[in-house]
Amino acid sequence: MATSEVLAFQYAPLSAVEEIAERETSSPFVIGLNHRTAPLGVRERLSVAEGKLEETARALAGLPAVDGACIISTCNRVEVIVSSASDNAIGTVVDWLADHAGIARETLEPHLYIRRRAEAVSHLFRVASGLDSMIVGEPQIAGQVKKAFGAGALDATLQRVFEQTMHVAKKVRSETGIGEHAVSIPYAAVELAKKIFGELEGLRVLLLGAGEMGELTAEHLAAQHVRQIFVANKTYARAVELSERFGGSAVQFDSFEEQLAACDIVIVSTAAPHFVIEPAQVQRALEARSGRGVFLIDLSVPRNIDPAVASIEAAYLYDVDDLQQVADANMERRRCKAAHAEEIVASEVKSYRRRAAIDDAVPTIVELQARLDDIRARELEKCLRRLGPIRAEQREAIEQFSNRVINKVLHQPIVQLKEPTAEPRERESLCRAIRAIFGLG
Repeated sequence: MATSEVLAFQYAPLSAVEEIAERETSSPFVIGLNHRTAPLGVRERLSVAEGKLEETARALAGLPAVDGACIISTCNRVEVIVSSASDNAIGTVVDWLADHAGIARETLEPHLYIRRRAEAVSHLFRVASGLDSMIVGEPQIAGQVKKAFGAGALDATLQRVFEQTMHVAKKVRSETGIGEHAVSIPYAAVELAKKIFGELEGLRVLLLGAGEMGELTAEHLAAQHVRQIFVANKTYARAVELSERFGGSAVQFDSFEEQLAACDIVIVSTAAPHFVIEPAQVQRALEARSGRGVFLIDLSVPRNIDPAVASIEAAYLYDVDDLQQVADANMERRRCKAAHAEEIVASEVKSYRRRAAIDDAVPTIVELQARLDDIRARELEKCLRRLGPIRAEQREAIEQFSNRVINKVLHQPIVQLKEPTAEPRERESLCRAIRAIFGLG
C-alpha cells in the first residue's frame, strides 16, 4: 500500500500484529523491599532460595490477573516482577508475599515499594546496573537479575523487559566502568597488591592471625590464584581450619618469621596489643629475598606492624586507614560514574517507552491504514469511471494525489498513537476514540 510510506517502520504480517496486540495488553510491575526499606529480619522471611526460584515464579504466574512472573532474591532485596493488564495484580501479589512470609499484610506493606510500567522498567534497569545496590556499581547483581529472569515464568512482556534490562546493564558497565575500583578494604588490599606485583598468580601469602578482615582479604587473594597461603594463629587449630579452606599450610605462630622470607604478601590481623612484626624482621626477610619486594597489610587495631617498616626500601606497608582512604576514593569515583550511568538508564527508558508505544499502537494503526486505503481505492475507482478514458500519466497523477491526501490524514493520528510520553490509559482512550471516529471494528 502506498500509505505505508507514512509509517516509520514496516509492519509484520497480520498474525504477528495480533501477537503484538495480545502481548502488549500486559504491563510490568515490581513489588519489593530492600536494605533501605526493610530490616534483615523481614528480608529473611521473604527470601527465596536459588533452587526454589523457578517453583516460586510458577506459583506467582498462576495468581489471578498475573500473566508472567519472576523473583529476585538476594541478601539485600526481594522483588517480585510480574506482568499484568490490571493494577489489581498488585494487591494479589502483596497478599501472596504476606502469606509466604507469614506476616500480616498491614505489617508488611510499610516495607514495600511498588513500581508500575515505565517506572518498573526504570527500576529494573537501575538494579541490574548496580545503581540501587548498597555498594554502588557492585558487579554481582547483574548476574543475580539474569538468574532470576532465567528461572522465571516469563510471558512476552517480561521477556522483552528482561532482554532490555540485560542490554542496559551491559551498556552501563562497558561505557562507564562503574564496577571498577575497589570499594571495600579487602578489595582495596588486592587492588594495591596488583599495582605492586602486577598479576598475583604464583605469589605466596602469609596470613598472621585469623581476624575477620584478614580472612576476607586472604579470600580475595585466593580468588586471584595465588600460589600458596600460610596461616599462623595463636590457636593452632584455627590456623589448620583456615589453611585447609584455602588449600594452604598451617604455621605455628611462634615460628611465623621463617615464612616471611618465602612470602610476597603478609596480612596481619591479630588481637595483640603490641607490634608483632618489627623492622629488623622485615629487613632480614628482604635480604633473604635478594631485595624482592614484600607487601604488608596491617589490619589490626592497635597496629601490629611497626610503622617504621614503611621506611624500609622494597617494603610496602599499608594499614586500615590507608586502605580505607583507597576505598573511599574509589567509591567517590564510582559515584561520579553513577551520574553518567543514570543518564544512560534514563535514555534507555525513553527508548523502551518509544518502542512500547509503537507496539501498542500497531493494531489500531494497521486497521486505520487499511480502512482509509479501502476508502481511497473505492472513491478513486468511482472518480476514474466518471472521467472515462485518460492517459496513463494522468491516472498516475490522480493516484498519487489520493495517496498524498490519505497520508496527510493519517499523519497526526499516527504521531499521537506513537507518542512515548502518553500514559497507557491515555493511549487506550485515544485508540478507542480513533476507532470510533473512523468506524474501526
